[in-house]
Amino acid sequence: MKVFYLTGSIIFTVLILILAFENIQSSCTGLYFFFYAVDSSPTIITLALTILGIITGMFYHALIQNALNTSEDEEDDNI
Repeated sequence: MKVFYLTGSIIFTVLILILAFENIQSSCTGLYFFFYAVDSSPTIITLALTILGIITGMFYHALIQNALNTSEDEEDDNI
C-alpha cells in the first residue's frame, strides 16, 4: 500500500504544480491545463483545485500514517 500512496501523492502533486506554473500569469477568469484553455467561472476553478488539493493531502496523510504504523509492527516482530 505504501507504493500506492506514494504514487498517488506524486501524481497529484505534479498535477498541482503543472496547474500552478502554467497559470502564473493567467487572468482570474481562465485556466490553462496542459496548454488547453478551460473556460469556467473562478468559483468552479477554485472548487476543482481545492478538491485536487484535498485528494493530494489524503494521499500524503495515508502514506505517513502507513509508514508510522509499519515501523511499529516491524519492531514488534524483531522482539
